[in-house]
Order: sequence, then C-alpha cells, then structure tokens
Amino acid sequence: MSVSTERSEGSPLAFLKFYGSDFLNATASWTMEERGVYVTLLWYSWVNGGLPADIDRIERMAPGAKACWSVLESKFPIAADGLRRNPRQERDRATMRAKSESAAERGRRGAEQRWSSHSNSHPLAIEQPSNRDGYGMAIQRSEFRDQSSEVRDQSTDKTILLGVAEPASDNRKRKLPIPDGALERLWNLFPRKVGKGRAMKLLEQAIRAYADEWELPEMDSAVEVFREHIARMADQYRNKEQQYIPHPATWLSQQRYLDPVPEAR
Repeated sequence: MSVSTERSEGSPLAFLKFYGSDFLNATASWTMEERGVYVTLLWYSWVNGGLPADIDRIERMAPGAKACWSVLESKFPIAADGLRRNPRQERDRATMRAKSESAAERGRRGAEQRWSSHSNSHPLAIEQPSNRDGYGMAIQRSEFRDQSSEVRDQSTDKTILLGVAEPASDNRKRKLPIPDGALERLWNLFPRKVGKGRAMKLLEQAIRAYADEWELPEMDSAVEVFREHIARMADQYRNKEQQYIPHPATWLSQQRYLDPVPEAR
C-alpha cells in the first residue's frame, strides 16, 4: 500500500509500509467491519501523526469504531502527548524519516560540492571582435574559461584536479557501531540457545543489511526491529518442545524473520 504524502511532523514520507501477511494472520478472527475500521484508523494515524484519545472523536473519523473498540483499543495506546498511536507504525515512521533525512542531507552536500566546483572556474579574458587585419579577416577573441578537467583515478579513488591529487568524497557506507551488549540481549531472546558463535555472526550481518537497506544513520532502530522479530518468534514457539524449535543460526540463515508471524492480540 502507498500514500502520496505523510504530512505531519516534518518533511513528507513517500509511502507507508503495510505488512499484508501479518495483517491477515493477526486479524483472521476479526469481522470485516473490525478490519475495515482498523485499516482506516491506521491511515488516519499515519497521515495526522496520531489519533485523538476520545472515542467519540474517533467514531466521527471512522464510523463503527465504537462497536469495534474492544478489539482495536489495544492497537492504539495513548502516548505521552495524549494522542493514540500504533507502536509498530511509529517505529516504521521513525525509520523512514531517518532514511528521508539522510537522503536530504546527502543531496545538500552534493549541491554544495557542485556550487563549490563552479566557483573555481573563472573567465581569463573577454574581448569582442572589433578589428580586422590587413586581409579583411576579422580578428576574433572569444570568451574562454579555465575549465579544470577532473580525472577519476579508479585505482586510488582520488580526483585529479589541475594536476593536484585530492581525496574524493567517500560515498561508501561507513561501518556503524552496534550498541554495546545489543547482540547478547538479542541472543537471550531466542527460545533455543544452540550454535551461538555462528548465530551471532549471522545476526550482526542481518542487522547491518537492514540498516544499509534503509540507510539508517544509527543502528538502534535496526536492533529494535530484530528484537521484535525474535520476540515474536519466541512467542510462536513458547509451548513447543525444544526439538521442534529452529536453531537460531538456521532461523537467521534462512531469513525466517521475514515469515509472517501472528501478532499477539
């Protein structure tokens, strides 16, 4: 699903992530009215940055909400500022805003570099043609500029400008630090604790891949996403015998954290 803009609290976001499989599993026992009101309120909350706390006002926004409120109320707890918000939706909002702001900052830096490059070129001489030589040929001197050529040295990743080697801006993603103890805390959430060495390596790789995909400026948001995935998996296997619970390394290598898991209601 997509929406043209997200208008609240800063620059617009291009789309809202909608987890279709999770939605269908979590609402499998709901009536169609409950599903419809839930989706409507998710959209209202996304576009407006939250919902009012008063159920009468919510009813005016989504007729039928009162009749469904015993099912839906837990999905929109009241935040510190008095508005109701869906916690998962707000985590997505924070992640997407961080990505949007990071892209905007890269654009600003690129524009500054381009303007700086233009300011280095300057006219050395300008003279309009006005005289003729003895053979009647017009003597023309045209405006010319010192166009400094840039040569990309692929082997050294440097830019050669006017014969002087200068370091090029490094656009490669820097390796962001994962918060101290975060991997260990995630490991402790797994319901079956075998193969820790390989699992920890795969866990770090998965977190970094997620942070790279969303171009996050820090790793906390990516860690929180995996905390949620692992906690939900642990709930799924809570009453299972150990032999039926996947090894952490297997679960991570098969990217089973992408599988739909019913949310607790």
